[in-house]
Amino acid sequence: MKTVGITGPAGSGKSTLWRAISGQKPVGDVATVAVPDPRLDKLSELHASKSTVHAQVEVVDVHATARTAAAASARLRNMDALLEVIPGFGGQDGAAGLGAIKDELLLADMGPFENRLAKAKRDPSAKKELPVLQTALDHLNEGKFLSTRSWEKEELAFFSALAPVTLKPIILVYNVDEDALDRTIETAGLTTISVSALLEAEVAGLSNEEARDLLSAYGVDEPVMGRVIQEVYRSLDLITFFTTGEDESRAWEVRRGATAPEAAGVIHTDIQRGFIRAEVISYDELVAAGHWDKAKAAAKIRVEGKDYVFKEADCTHFRFNV
Repeated sequence: MKTVGITGPAGSGKSTLWRAISGQKPVGDVATVAVPDPRLDKLSELHASKSTVHAQVEVVDVHATARTAAAASARLRNMDALLEVIPGFGGQDGAAGLGAIKDELLLADMGPFENRLAKAKRDPSAKKELPVLQTALDHLNEGKFLSTRSWEKEELAFFSALAPVTLKPIILVYNVDEDALDRTIETAGLTTISVSALLEAEVAGLSNEEARDLLSAYGVDEPVMGRVIQEVYRSLDLITFFTTGEDESRAWEVRRGATAPEAAGVIHTDIQRGFIRAEVISYDELVAAGHWDKAKAAAKIRVEGKDYVFKEADCTHFRFNV
């Protein structure tokens, strides 16, 4: 399960966005949220599944309990991805808010990199780190996030203890008035979503159908949760695969490029260790067949081995021996 942290300047609507995404009342700061996926609902319907289990994401209102900037920064470093809220409602200057956010994140990384570089210069065993740390610090001093540069795997290993926030996927949420949802802001290549957090929070407690009807009146096709998750999955390079049957239909997340045993390990490490084969069919083919058993009878189910690379919306049964 991935963890997404919500942050931004004071008064930007961070907690309102957290309520909109989590659907919870303003109590606490961490919510586990089911990832909406109509494909999973369809599979559950086809197989009359006794239970339907969506993938989950943990959403954190980073500043809700952080008493200091240092405490908030520490929480940010533990997140898999960040939602940066830019205030654009009530006549606020979104560009100024964006500038403040960028400066805050850059400064959060500069200090640790400067300290580590100074220590590495005094440590003969850290010579290999020096050029990488200096390059990273120069990049930050130029006002650029570390995520805007390509880094080798060996270079990233030097960063692991520092957990830089500007290396994480960052999605900007431009929080505007409900009558200004067509407004955008120039963000120098960063992914941006324009939302009215207040409007989204008002519909968070409604049924999916009621929420969509109300949001559609404002020209919003999908609630913010779905839009955010799409961007989070894209930025983290994740795909979704499914297991389905009479007992349960379930969505799983795995990194893009994962092999069949790696995907099996997402379900349970025993399945990965004892992997024999994966029976696989695409979501579209399975829906067209109408049921797993019908697809199998029509020879639509493929048998894949250890080298098979899973694709978005693959449906699978794993065969394994413990």
